[in-house]
Amino acid sequence: MTYIAYNRDGHIFSGRPMREIQAKWSRLSMSDLALIRTKDQLIATVEERYGLPIGVAARDVEIWRLDRHP
Repeated sequence: MTYIAYNRDGHIFSGRPMREIQAKWSRLSMSDLALIRTKDQLIATVEERYGLPIGVAARDVEIWRLDRHP
C-alpha cells in the first residue's frame, strides 16, 4: 500500500494511504497521486479535477490535513 502525508514544509512523506486520499477526492487517479509531491500540487490537482476556486481547494486540503489521525 502506498502512503502519503505532509511534513511542516508541505512535502509529502510516508504515512497516509493514497486510497484514503482517493476516498476523499475520488476524481484523483492513482496516477495523479503518484505525481503529487507537495501540498501545493495536491491543492492544484484538486482545484483542476473539481473545478474549484483555489481558495476552496486549499481550504479542503487543509481541513483534510488537520483531520489526520496520528
